[in-house]
This record gives sequence, C-alpha cells and structure tokens, in this order.
Amino acid sequence: ACWSRFGLDEDSVELQPHQPLIQAVADSGTPNLRILRQSQVMDALSASFRSEDSPEAIVITLGAIRDMSLYRPLARQITNSGLISNLVHVIRVNLLGSDVLLVAAEVLWNVLELDWEGAAEALGQEEVVDCFRDFMDAVLSRGYRFKDKIFRNDMMVLLMYISKREENRPLFASTGLMALLLSHAVGESRRKALHESGVLNQLLGNQSSRPYAGFGGSNGNGGTGGGQSRTASVALTNSQEDMEFRMLLWGTLSRCCSSEECAHVAVQCGFVPSLLAVLDIQETPPEQRQWSTEQRRKVQLEALSSLFQLVQYVPDAFIEARGNSIVLQLLQGTRSREVQKKCLNLLQVAVRMGPQFAEELGQLGAVGLLIELFTDKDNPMSSRQLCASVLAGLCTQNAENRREFRKKDGVEAIRAEVLYRPDETTDNHLFYTLCVVDCVWCAVVGTRKNEVRFLDAGGLFALLDVLEVAPLLLKRQIIGCLADLMQYRKAAKLFVQWNSQVTMKGGLKILLELWQSEQDTSGSTGKDGVIRDLARPLNPQEFLPDPNEMLLVDGRPESRSSDGSIQSSRASMKIKQARSFGDMAAASTMSRSKTALITRGGTAAGAVSPAKGATVGKSEFGSSLVDRQDSRAKIYAVLRCIGFECQEALTIAERQQMELVKLYPTAAELETWIQVQVNLESRNLRPIAADMKWIEDSISERKDSASRVQGLQRKLADELRDEELAGLNRFYEDIRSRAQFRKASLGKDEGDGGLANAQGADDDDGFSSGDGF
Repeated sequence: ACWSRFGLDEDSVELQPHQPLIQAVADSGTPNLRILRQSQVMDALSASFRSEDSPEAIVITLGAIRDMSLYRPLARQITNSGLISNLVHVIRVNLLGSDVLLVAAEVLWNVLELDWEGAAEALGQEEVVDCFRDFMDAVLSRGYRFKDKIFRNDMMVLLMYISKREENRPLFASTGLMALLLSHAVGESRRKALHESGVLNQLLGNQSSRPYAGFGGSNGNGGTGGGQSRTASVALTNSQEDMEFRMLLWGTLSRCCSSEECAHVAVQCGFVPSLLAVLDIQETPPEQRQWSTEQRRKVQLEALSSLFQLVQYVPDAFIEARGNSIVLQLLQGTRSREVQKKCLNLLQVAVRMGPQFAEELGQLGAVGLLIELFTDKDNPMSSRQLCASVLAGLCTQNAENRREFRKKDGVEAIRAEVLYRPDETTDNHLFYTLCVVDCVWCAVVGTRKNEVRFLDAGGLFALLDVLEVAPLLLKRQIIGCLADLMQYRKAAKLFVQWNSQVTMKGGLKILLELWQSEQDTSGSTGKDGVIRDLARPLNPQEFLPDPNEMLLVDGRPESRSSDGSIQSSRASMKIKQARSFGDMAAASTMSRSKTALITRGGTAAGAVSPAKGATVGKSEFGSSLVDRQDSRAKIYAVLRCIGFECQEALTIAERQQMELVKLYPTAAELETWIQVQVNLESRNLRPIAADMKWIEDSISERKDSASRVQGLQRKLADELRDEELAGLNRFYEDIRSRAQFRKASLGKDEGDGGLANAQGADDDDGFSSGDGF
C-alpha cells in the first residue's frame, strides 16, 4: 500500500500543460505503479483478498487497490483478475456501516472510468445488478446521514456507467432495479398511487401488501430486507447532494428506456409525466417550492435532456402527458437561453417522431411562436438555427402548418435569411444556412402559394447567389431544393434569367461546374472529357471507393479532465465526468438528426424524390456517408425542367458534359441492369431464357446510347484539340511574323546607318579641304 501510494503528487508526476494530475496518473502512472504493472502483484492481491478474514488487512488491501486503480493498465488487471465481484461483496457486507464501502465504491468508479468496456461487461451480470438493487434499496430507505447520501450518489454514478452498455439495460428491468429507481424519480403522490394500486409491488417483485409508509419509513431491522423496506424512502430535499442525485437518476433512467423492458416499466410508473411536472410553469409541485431559481433552472435543463431521449423511446407517453403543450409554454415563458435551447432541441427531435407531433404542435400555435423567435435578432444564431429546423419538421407533409407558416409571414422571414456570409459572424454560418435551406425546402417548396410568395420576394435568385459561393455540403442541399422547386414553371423561367453578380455566369454554367466536380470525384470521364467505361458511364468499376475505408471511424482516445488533487473528495470532482457518458447518447442522436436533415428528400443516395425526378441507387454504396453524396441526379432533374438548351455560349468541355447529362437516366439504368447481372452471377442464379434475353437486350440498347454519346464527346474532343492546335499555330505564326518584322527592321536600320555614315565622312572631308583652303 505504501509502495503504490508513493509518488502520487504533483511534484513526482510529470504534467503536460493544462493537464490534471489524475489524468496524468491514468495515462503515464508513477514509477512505482509502472513497476507494479510488470509484476504479479494484482493476482496475489486478488487471491489473498478472497481468503482474508482480518478487517484491518482488508482495509489496507483496499487502500492499495484504490491507488493502483488510478493507473489504466492496473485498472484492466483489476477487471481481469476478478476483483470486481469481491468489491461488490465488500459493499454488501459493510452496507450503511463502515466507511470501507466508500473505498470499494471508489475503486469500482476508477475501474469503470479507465476500463469501461471490460468493467461494464463484468458488472453486467444479473446477480451483480441484483446486489446494486439491494444497495439502492437500503440507502434510499434508511440512508439519512451525509455519508449515506454520498454513497448513494456514488452508486448512481456506477449505475450510469453500467447502463451505458446496451446489453446491461434489460437487467435493470428484470431485477426490479428499474422500478425501485423509478419509485424515487416520480413525485410522492404518484408513488403513493402506484403502491396502493399494487403496480409498484408487482414491478418490484414484492408480493406483500404492507401499507404505504411514505417518506421516512423504516423496517427497523437494519438489514437490506429484500422487498420489505421498498415502500419507505428518505425524503429528497434541495441540498446539493439531493439535487445531484435527481440529475444522475433521471439521466440513467432515461438512457435505460432504450430497452423495451425498461421503457414498459417507465410508462407504468409515469416517469414522463413526472419529468413534465418539473417543467410545468402553471402548476408547481409542493416539493419544488423550496428550490432556488438557479436550482430550478438546472433541474429543468436535466429534465429536458432526459425527455430528449424519452420522446424517442416512448413517444406515445409524451403525447398523452401533454408534453408538447408544456414544453411550448416553457419555451414561451423562460428567460434562460439555455432552457430555450434545450426546449428547441427537444422539439426538433419530437417533430420527427411522427405526424401526430407536428399536427398537435401546429394546433397549439407552435408555428407562430417559432417564427417570432426566428425573426428576433437578439436570439443567438444557434437558437434561430434550431427554430428553422423545428419549423422544417413541422411543415414536412403538413398542409395546415404550411398555411400557418405563410399567414405568419414565415415565407418572407425565411427568404431574408437565404444568404451565406460566414465572414460576418463567428458562429457556424454553414449549419445555420443548411437549416434555413431545409426550412425553405419543407415549408415553401411543394405549396404553390408559398412558392409564389417566395419567388416574388426574390428567393430563387437568393438561392442561386448562395449556390455559387457555398461549400459543397451546402451546394448539394440547395441543388436538392432547386430540383423540387423547378417543378413550378414560373421558377424554371426565372432560373434562366439569373446571372451571377460576380462572374456574370448563368445558372446552367454553375450547374455544369458542379457536375464536372462530381465527374472528377467518380472518375467517369478522362482528361479529354470522354466516357471511360461504356458499361458504367457514371461510376467506373475501378474508381469505386473501398467500403472498408468508408466505414472507418475516428478512434481518438477519450479525453478526461477533473479538478483538484487525488487526495480530495472525488464526488464533486468526477460527477461531471461521469455524467458526460449520458451526454454522449444525446450528442449521438443530435448527430443523426443533423444527418437526416442534410439528407432530406432522399438525397443521401444521391437521388431526388421519385415523384419529382429521376431516382438512382449507387449499388451497395447508396446509403453511405453524407460525404459521398452524388448530386448528379439532382442536377439532371433541374436541367430537365429548365431545358438543356442554353442562351449562353458553352465551351467545348461544357458541351461534352451536357451530352452526358442528357444521357444520365439511360446511364443509370444501364449500370442498374449490369449490377443485376453481376448479382445473379455471384449467386450462381441462371434466369430463364426470356429473362436473360430481356437483360441482354436492355444492356445492349443502353450501351449503344452510351456509345453514341461517347462518339460525340470524342468528336468534340477532336474539335477542341484542333482548336488548340490552330491556336498554337497562330501563336507560333505570330511569333515568326514578329521575328521577321524585327529582323527586317534591324536590317533597314543597319542600311540607313551605313548610308548616314558614308555621308558624314564626305561632309567631313569637304569641310577639312574647305577649311584648309
């Protein structure tokens, strides 16, 4: 124990700039810990720990293990040696007694933090989760002391780590732990109703019919008592420890609801209505009347974070509990920017959970409220971005909300924000503009009256102005929006009238430039602009990306930080770090929501809506990463509406690309037929003669079309080559003529110079003789 503790201070550990001591120890350890890593001490400690009877020896051993658990390699050895089950046993034996259980809990915390995968799997056993149920049952019913509350919060942090592993979540329901925790997450009145109806006893696996004991009840036996003490609880106050417990409890329970079993228990216990009661600004529960304003704000933020996950797992329960109405009222009445942003985040995911959400929110006046928030320039850009995203979700396939959007002057408001000027702000203007374009796509495009007002306000020209200067991600979003907007003939006529204020190019030239960049990415044409592969005019086989490379995930090491030294209390130092595991799930969901926003309208597969344009799948890469989107289908859809003829003079290279654009549907069908043929051969399937002839004829017919386009492209390439040669010859001829002219000029100058010299000599001679005369 002394050997492992030596050197655990800032003077002995080499720290990087701004690196906490605990992080440095976890990564590099101390010289003594590195020596212990190379020895067999952990196996020896594990063996002796199982057979040791002396309390003093157990305390000393736990102290040594605690210090060793601060070093990541030794934490893995603790997991592999099976010490975790012994630590759980130590907690059980000393429950609500000796402080040894706090040391054992600290070791489990360290191991879960530094070796989460191995430790979470080791703790994901039914008997272990059952032990945690007994621990929480005892401390929630009889843990009145301050250190009991510290132990309770430590146990909740461990459960949060354990619940992060999806395979462990069903165990929370099967062991009764989920019901036990939920009974303390809901309000007192709901808990009493659950007990009197027998639902709580059924979920806990408790068949006794003891009367409800309420807060402060105890069985008086001092033991865990199985299900006997589960009807009583220690009242939660507004102390810092109890507020932290509420937040840890809600975060863990909401994450567990991704399991169907846990979600069923949560619905039966009324978890969603209890969280919404915290957000209700009209009716304040009795237990919240002693909370300060700051405590109420923090609790509201945590409740919104939990509901962000619950609305995805149990959307029906959210609607039945009037969740939409309560969140809208909070959004309208709050003065906190953070609470406002959390409400918008919740609504953003809610409107995408089903049409019933958009319909109910529209009836509650959400469209007008969101437009008001969106037009308020005092709100930060991030909040206005969320407003645009929620409006897009509300108006998706909802005619009433689109009509309300028009009546509340939403068309003019969204038109005013169709611009891309990232240099004018420090905020992320790219994603803001993406959400604005998405809102235009969902709330304007497809409704004729909205389209007319948008076009009259100059919306199409604004979109084209942004298209010219936007990054590729935004270009693809705008092209998809334009592909649907061009179905309106007035929009198609206005498209050909637009010219860039910067380069004076027309819209068709801008689209052909984007088409060329997509062609370069796929490698379908050579340097001379001619199709490489007749069988795959759009995606040559040798240029298809490796799927293994596309599925690589950034494996950056997890970063951690904490404050204070190792010797101080670890509760306040590591609560935030532990809760970051809960935030990961919400961040992952937000990332998926953003991806869904970017790929709206079927654009992830590089295709437009079947009702509005051609539909193309990119073989097995059709649903790959957003970075591999293909805009060629959308470009073809736009050009098909405005016409392939252009009033501008196209260069030969642009004419080559235009020929391939016209071929796009045929080329896509050709690649699809060839892929069908390849799939049949790979599975050793032989179609009947009629089907085989159909496949071969279809391929042959479309190859002929591709061959004709290839011939035209070669002819244009030869024409371009002849023009370049002619221009080169003219250049050389000009040089030759200039050289001859210069040579002639020099010769003339030399002749004039000789004549002048001769005349000068004669003059000199005459003057001399005259003078001499």
